[in-house]
Amino acid sequence: MKCLKLLLLALACLPLVACASTGKNAGTEAASTEWRIKSLEESFLNFREQQRKMADADALERSKLEARIAAAEAELAALRAGQAGGGAVSTEGTSGDSPWAEELKPDENGWVEGVKPVEEGTSAVKSEAEQPWAKVPGPAQTPPEPEVVTPAPAKATPKAAPKAAPKPAPASDPKTLYERGYALYNAGDFAGARTIFDDFAVRYPKDELAANALYWKGETYYSERNYAQAILTFKEVTGGFPKHDKAAAALLKIGMSYDRVGDPDNAIFYLRALVEDFPKSSAAGLGRKELARLGG
Repeated sequence: MKCLKLLLLALACLPLVACASTGKNAGTEAASTEWRIKSLEESFLNFREQQRKMADADALERSKLEARIAAAEAELAALRAGQAGGGAVSTEGTSGDSPWAEELKPDENGWVEGVKPVEEGTSAVKSEAEQPWAKVPGPAQTPPEPEVVTPAPAKATPKAAPKAAPKPAPASDPKTLYERGYALYNAGDFAGARTIFDDFAVRYPKDELAANALYWKGETYYSERNYAQAILTFKEVTGGFPKHDKAAAALLKIGMSYDRVGDPDNAIFYLRALVEDFPKSSAAGLGRKELARLGG
């Protein structure tokens, strides 16, 4: 009887164990599915970015080739114009009947009219004064070289060692660190600004400026036209700080980045989310203009 009770109790516990196991497996499968979706999305964005870069490179090469063709055509046209202008050479006066052709003919004595022949037995040169080549010059006398006095070397004065530039002091508070990164971004040093913002995220993840730092990190990628990484970074803003003011700006830039990589469907989806979730924000006004342009 006791064994029967234990058996019935074990049978009653089996559904509970199965439910717990099913719930655990469901949670694991959901996490695995989310990771796979994120990995696929990142791969897709990188693929679109590579397509955009290849299209830009093809357009650049095409423009260079067209410029070279245009230059070659212009050079060929110039050569043809030069031949057309100077190719027709007048032949007038080149025939045997030219009046000046007879004057240049030698007579029977073999000399041209106007030049007397040299008589036989006479020298063309009449005096030694007119024959500078008759005398062979002797070796040229070189003047003595002046004595060169080498001055004693001056004593070198020791130069003062250059002073080392002072290293910037590390930021002692989150606001100073954030402002340093923002200043680098405004100066166009996007890689340097991104390094500062990454440091900020590690040192001050719970600070009130953490969302701003992450947003401007995304802007560094957007400014470099690395739209795939910009999308992933802006999604970290909307995922980690969904109610923050920068979440609206991040949604706007996500939509614009999708548009830049040639994915208008996702661009419209995120711009609509911006208008619905943050209808009174300044980013929503720009989002409505983008939606109208995209027909969404």
